[in-house]
Amino acid sequence: MSSTGASWPVVPGTYKVGDPNAPVAICALTSEKLMNPLASLPGVAIAGMVYTANLGIARIITNITTNPSIRFLLICGKESELFKPGQSLTALAENGVDDSKRIVGAAGYDPVLPTIAPQQVEQFRKQVEVVDWAGEDDLQALEERVKSLSARNPGPFKADGASASTVAAGEAFTVIRPGGQREPLIYDPKGYFVISIDQDQKEIILRHYLPDHTPAHEMRGRGATSMLLGLLRDGLVTQLSHAGYLGEELAKAQTALQFGLRYDQDRLLRPRESPVAATTEQQAMGSEKQGTTPPQAPLKKPVVELYTLKQLESISPDADVDVFLSVTDLPREHVLGGRFVEPDMSGASRVLRGTPKRIEVEWSQASRFAMGTPQDLVVGAILRVFGKFDKNNLVHGEQIIVLTKVEKIS
Repeated sequence: MSSTGASWPVVPGTYKVGDPNAPVAICALTSEKLMNPLASLPGVAIAGMVYTANLGIARIITNITTNPSIRFLLICGKESELFKPGQSLTALAENGVDDSKRIVGAAGYDPVLPTIAPQQVEQFRKQVEVVDWAGEDDLQALEERVKSLSARNPGPFKADGASASTVAAGEAFTVIRPGGQREPLIYDPKGYFVISIDQDQKEIILRHYLPDHTPAHEMRGRGATSMLLGLLRDGLVTQLSHAGYLGEELAKAQTALQFGLRYDQDRLLRPRESPVAATTEQQAMGSEKQGTTPPQAPLKKPVVELYTLKQLESISPDADVDVFLSVTDLPREHVLGGRFVEPDMSGASRVLRGTPKRIEVEWSQASRFAMGTPQDLVVGAILRVFGKFDKNNLVHGEQIIVLTKVEKIS
């Protein structure tokens, strides 16, 4: 990256970087399928998507003007009918912005660039030639167009002092911290809600009770957003904090339906385990009867004990184990290294606590995945592994549950 440095692109977005010193940037509009194959073409510096004619275009301008090697912007793919970012980019190249930083001639919704200085807009217009092929999604035709543009590469753009001084000013935010106090739900005069899911019908069930615990309303649905909007429409929520809480719980319930997880209101999402494999855990937690794992990925039989750190340190080789692992490294092919995670069952729900104990898990194509896939076996993953314990703290993984999206380490 001789012309841009290691920090380019300078702002986040939905894109794939190719050769940062190449002359062509590609905006695939809303066509995600085009992004990766186009980014791999010779001559392409970056290929990405854009949905809006404001923040999306602002990020395109910033990333392009911080890379002087980019001299062409090829627009292709499917246009957004509401925002029309492709048409707006073409209008920007032709007309610039007015005094209110609105793109002159843009036809989409709210095409304004409040975070981009006028000098940066002018640099963008001078630096790149915008090629409007909106609607085109034929990879062979696009590859030929990239070749023809690369052949006309005029070399890196030399910005004048005024433009260069304003580039990459970017977005400025005031930092705030999370936290605060939510009012007790009993103070909401409209009552409270009990949320559950029906896995058979693939529905979220939301029941509304009045403050005196009298049943009032029931709603069934599959989408968190539409259900929350229904509650707001009918005036059943009066507190912002209550609405936020319901949005979070409904989103969890929707995720549980999509991925076959167990949902309990106010608790972390958990895998739905088979009755046999769950027996020990149920006794430890005093919990209700669990659901069943899909038949294509049954959990291990007979019951395997969940190991604590103390038990793990005294275990003998070739023993059946059930362990949690927080992946920190991939020391060799098909081997995961990381910290042993100890499950704490003393409370109302399981809590995972990290330990300094290192263990490694060896897996193979024969290993079963009750949840997740081999592609999820990356640094940062949280796993539950059933298998055989070997010497040197190595577990031969027979069945693996990827818990990265549903658990966290305390």
